[in-house]
Amino acid sequence: EKALKVRMSKVSPLKHLVLGPPDLHDVMKFLAKYYFTRENIRLGVGFNTVSRNDEEIIQHCLELGVAVGSREQTGRLVGVILCCFITADSSWYSDETKCTSQAEVAATRIVNMAKSLVDLFEDPTVKKVLYLKASCVHPDYARQGICKKLLEMCVDLGVERGCQMAVGVTTSTYVQNICLELGYENRATLDLNEVKESLLDLSRVNNTKFIVITKHLSPNHKVISKI
Repeated sequence: EKALKVRMSKVSPLKHLVLGPPDLHDVMKFLAKYYFTRENIRLGVGFNTVSRNDEEIIQHCLELGVAVGSREQTGRLVGVILCCFITADSSWYSDETKCTSQAEVAATRIVNMAKSLVDLFEDPTVKKVLYLKASCVHPDYARQGICKKLLEMCVDLGVERGCQMAVGVTTSTYVQNICLELGYENRATLDLNEVKESLLDLSRVNNTKFIVITKHLSPNHKVISKI
């Protein structure tokens, strides 16, 4: 109880906002410290640094205007969700040729295995998809509703940009549960125990269930987040 009070004393009122190119340095620094060092697949393959490919993806998401974050009154970034768009004529598979190490190739290959389990455009009404690429909240603010708030903002942005579906691929049970609360459905599961190639060390992995979740977005969607 005392530890909880100490942690709560560090928490200050937050501002939730859409992030853009000027936020690149802050987002890179935040994700390098709190996301890439904790993400489950990267833990399994021993790849916990920020690659050039990661930098390009982060910059792309910020340029699209569908990255969101939470900042303290001091300006410190304490939460980030990166999103991008996928259309029927563009691939949502990660490009292995851009990887610069065997560990990065392994991580990319596993993510692509999970993605291959779902056809995002089997419904002909789906023309544009909002892809939730990464989500991270500062440990001081864990389980305080920030991730849910930011996910709601992402849906609002996706609807505004003409998306008919949102999709995420994650091993985080916490993110999975929040998405299910928000109306996403579990479309497919990749059991990492069944990955035949020796791509990762399962002793380092916290959750061996890699989930693909989707949510249909209606143009009549009621804006929840009030960005």
